Amino acid sequence: MNKIYQRTIPSFKNAANSKLGGFTLIELLVMVLIIGILAAVALPQYTKVVEKSRAAEALQMVSSIAKANEVYKMTTGEYATDISLLDIEVPGTDVVYSGRPRKETKYFQYGTRSASQASSIAIANRLPNTERYAFIAFEDGTTICHYYNDEDEKFCRSLSDGSKYSLDSSAYIIK
Repeated sequence: MNKIYQRTIPSFKNAANSKLGGFTLIELLVMVLIIGILAAVALPQYTKVVEKSRAAEALQMVSSIAKANEVYKMTTGEYATDISLLDIEVPGTDVVYSGRPRKETKYFQYGTRSASQASSIAIANRLPNTERYAFIAFEDGTTICHYYNDEDEKFCRSLSDGSKYSLDSSAYIIK
């Protein structure tokens, strides 16, 4: 007995209905839209967290410089104006700012005295200078966050309990 084989040709309708594992254009557009929305929400939060971690590192360095400057004062009777005189290893390259020797890293410039704050014993300026914020430690143990613009005013406020520094209207007390 002879068998007859019938060959079927898939129609357009059947080809469109069969799923071959791909995505439609609408599904891809929805995925791109969702990823875009998530990125728009997450990126500002990410940059805030990164800036806070940089600030925490700078605050630690300011505290270390202030302690080293206190030791220097106990030894010599006066605070150091040159950061290289302190018994501490501060990272960065040597620079001079306002006539004072400093150490500069990618994000901060560290020094012992602020040109505008006579009783300061340690400072960290967020680079670029006078455009962001600075941490300043004083002889009495107070540390402030001095800001230069509205965005960084919010940042400095977030690092403090909201207390303004009485001698500087553009600063918040950190500790």
